[in-house]
Amino acid sequence: MNFRKIDIKNWDRNENYNWFINVNRCKINMTVNIDITDLIAAVKENKIRCYPTFTYIASKVINANDEFKMNYDNDGNLGVYDIVHPRFPIFHESNKRISILWTKYSNNFQTFYENFTNDINMYGNKRSMAAKGKFPPNIFDMSSLPWTSFTSFNCPLGNDIWLPPFVMAGRFFENNGKILLPLSLTVHHAVCDGYHASKFFNEFQNLATNFKQWL
Repeated sequence: MNFRKIDIKNWDRNENYNWFINVNRCKINMTVNIDITDLIAAVKENKIRCYPTFTYIASKVINANDEFKMNYDNDGNLGVYDIVHPRFPIFHESNKRISILWTKYSNNFQTFYENFTNDINMYGNKRSMAAKGKFPPNIFDMSSLPWTSFTSFNCPLGNDIWLPPFVMAGRFFENNGKILLPLSLTVHHAVCDGYHASKFFNEFQNLATNFKQWL
């Protein structure tokens, strides 16, 4: 894990960053329906799970863009991690509550899938909001809401300067012969604009469409 500090005074985003941190502190939230028609067929054919598959795609997009890998270090310095890992909830059917896990990101899907499923098998039954132990600083949040589809999803964070992305996948549904996945993204406007949010969805769609390149 490497952390590259940003010289805010000489950063080309300096004015935008300071505006959305000090004057108009806010986040951007977008929800887009992703066409996963062929991807879901491949997931079923290969007998793999949707949750780690969608998490891999989100992780791959996020790790390809510095804007999604920004955070503060322990000294309050703004910077970019070279790699970030997904933190995600596991639902316990018995009491309808969740535990929180994280898994190590790998650009290779098979390696990532094994990391994800191994963590669930090892820590998934542990009832804790940090079931695998202390979270690393280089994380983002990914979740799934498989019980319902949605046209918008917003989960306001109490810490207004929390910079890492929050991604939520809903229940996919059929529309005009296509299988669509509702996908929500929340990012802090200090480090991301609408352009970057749109880029996330475009790249997610591209990976979902061209799954043969990585699955």
